[in-house]
Amino acid sequence: MNNLIFKWRDELIQVNIDDIVYFQADGNYSIMMLTSRKEQLLTINLSKVQLILEEQLGSKSSQFERVGRDLIIQKACLFLIQTLKQKLILLIPNSEKSFELHVSKEALKKLKENQHVKRNVILKDVQLRDIQTRIIYPLVIGQNRFGRKSNTSECELQIDNGDSKISRLHFSIVAHFDISEGHRYYLSDLNSSNGTFLNKERIITESPIPIHIGAKIRAGKTEFIFEKTDLDRTEII
Repeated sequence: MNNLIFKWRDELIQVNIDDIVYFQADGNYSIMMLTSRKEQLLTINLSKVQLILEEQLGSKSSQFERVGRDLIIQKACLFLIQTLKQKLILLIPNSEKSFELHVSKEALKKLKENQHVKRNVILKDVQLRDIQTRIIYPLVIGQNRFGRKSNTSECELQIDNGDSKISRLHFSIVAHFDISEGHRYYLSDLNSSNGTFLNKERIITESPIPIHIGAKIRAGKTEFIFEKTDLDRTEII
């Protein structure tokens, strides 16, 4: 079953679950946000929404994840978690349409922890390579954040090449997988001091840009290439 039904005495709402981005608490009610950016008010609280998901969708309800007390998200849309800024960005798969939400640090930390199991899914066909040093950065399904090596960095992948122009949290590559479309990749800048450049053009902060094999990414003075896995690589971080 791909449709979700909310039914009251004088109203019935039916929606395809793939068209839902998130549910957000609104007092005793809930807001359902759709991929079209349409907001639908539901006259039930978020706990009742979660119960309906489980009752109607069964195992498919695992497509959704509760984030703190006020939010339920479509997990396929998860794009960026920034705990310090209390920011969560959801991106619609196969689209450049994104949604930015303010979420508590505690809720985001737990959400981030829940994604650790996904970090074991290493992409075997693509990689990011430092063109000068030939250091290889393996990528995984989900979020791959890059930045200068630091004891306080939140990055999954830290760059240790002496380039002081690279911020501690500089850019992100997110890998999405869709059964019909396969893997798709998006680049975004993470409010870096000196910007992130894709094929010599500076990208807009945190606006996800699709990238393809052969793309060149520059952070600070360091240039990387997004490429198919290099069987002759010399060093993997």
